[in-house]
Amino acid sequence: MALDQLDPQDREVLYELYALGLLDPADMAEVRSLLEAGDPATTLGVSQALELTSAIGYLAPDKKPSPALRRRLMLASGAPERGLGWRWILGLAAATAVLSVVVWNIRQDVSAREARILALEAQLKTANTQLAQAQDLYDFLRQPSTIGVKFGDTPTAPPRGQVFVNRDRGVLLLAANLPPMPAGQIFEMWLVPKGGAAPVPAGLFRAEAGQGVHYRSGPVDLPNLAAIAVTLEPEAGSTTPTPPILFAAPIPGE
Repeated sequence: MALDQLDPQDREVLYELYALGLLDPADMAEVRSLLEAGDPATTLGVSQALELTSAIGYLAPDKKPSPALRRRLMLASGAPERGLGWRWILGLAAATAVLSVVVWNIRQDVSAREARILALEAQLKTANTQLAQAQDLYDFLRQPSTIGVKFGDTPTAPPRGQVFVNRDRGVLLLAANLPPMPAGQIFEMWLVPKGGAAPVPAGLFRAEAGQGVHYRSGPVDLPNLAAIAVTLEPEAGSTTPTPPILFAAPIPGE
């Protein structure tokens, strides 16, 4: 054990156990050597622990037990009835109170640490998920068969951005200048086939400060794909686009 590696709360518990004589010999020797060396933190901690253990003894009521109760306590402890003082009972009460405080502190510390561990595990899980998504998008963009198309590059500043399409991997949309989402609505992307066939829903996404990113994975019928479009729809999404079409990015044929 190294005292300088312990949390302040753990050191307080250690000093209290030392004051009660409940540490194992090796830990007792380490604390005693620090006291003999005049370590300020250890001297202060042990002094406060001794004051606590001494003060708790006075919490017991100053009242003599009845003779019958005293006799039962003596017999239960295995000590002779005559000549036995009341101080050992006060000492036992003090030790019990101190141990209760120590156990409570330990439990609180364990609960706090378990909560921190759970929070860190959740953060790590989220980070791993985001890392996997970023790796997937990187692999998607570096494929030679992925094509990119810009849209909305005009002076009137409509929604603009880029669409990346890979016939085997899917569609990635990067959009800017998107209008605010009204309450109860969300953006929906559509795959618009050639020849006037009905657009196919390709997923819902939200935007922050006009910026939107959406990745729809899976094969794409690229030879028959005319455009990628976006509309505002109810939050549950729609099976057919609701006018107006915010933008449609034409996809060049293969």
